[in-house]
Amino acid sequence: MEPADIWQLILKADERLKYSAGGADPRRREQAAGFLLEALMEAEAAGNEALAVQARTRLADLDHAPGTDGPEAQG
Repeated sequence: MEPADIWQLILKADERLKYSAGGADPRRREQAAGFLLEALMEAEAAGNEALAVQARTRLADLDHAPGTDGPEAQG
């Protein structure tokens, strides 16, 4: 997969979250996570560490966002 295609997956994930009522819609969060995981796998397969870092960072942010079971959801 080309770097531009990987970046588009990351942007699709961002769009899902942008329009998910503050990131609280579980279905859109799941879709975003799917796009980010695909982007991460493709970036790693292509040896593109910069895009892999972008995907990893966004996945980590998704895990710690309000409305999740992460630390911020605890209170």
